[in-house]
Amino acid sequence: MKIRKKTLAFLSVLLLLNSCKEQHEVTPATYSLLLTGDTEKSWQQTSFTFIFDDTEVDPIDANRIYGIPDCALDDIYKFVREGKQLEIYDGNNKCNPDNDDLLVRTSWDIVNANANLFLGGGQPYILAKLTNDSLVYGFRDTLIAPVADATFWEFPGVAQWVYKPSN
Repeated sequence: MKIRKKTLAFLSVLLLLNSCKEQHEVTPATYSLLLTGDTEKSWQQTSFTFIFDDTEVDPIDANRIYGIPDCALDDIYKFVREGKQLEIYDGNNKCNPDNDDLLVRTSWDIVNANANLFLGGGQPYILAKLTNDSLVYGFRDTLIAPVADATFWEFPGVAQWVYKPSN
């Protein structure tokens, strides 16, 4: 009789615990939602700056350093949730008016743990900020300037893009 009571008590507790189980709804990560909205979200560059580690040196326009043409500065970056697709569209200032508006289709991914943004499967970018109205990411680099024969100065820092949502 003791065994039956223990078994019955155990089964009752098991049923009670099972009936209290909360149903969890799987929702996308917050960073992903900020980047794509519910389905997709478009972003447009507001600046691309090289920020030196030495705070005595003022930041400079990285578009000139890396040779980004003016016609590419108004391109639209559309992050699509479905399949983690990134589509880059030509802005109003077209580099080649004969090309389609869709310039590139590739993938994206975010790793929250170390704040990395992957675009197109290449090396990760450093995700510095992602809010509903601001996307900031970049990469570490060192600018090298020759000063004399076989003498160079190195200027480490971060090349950083800033984007805002596109209308």
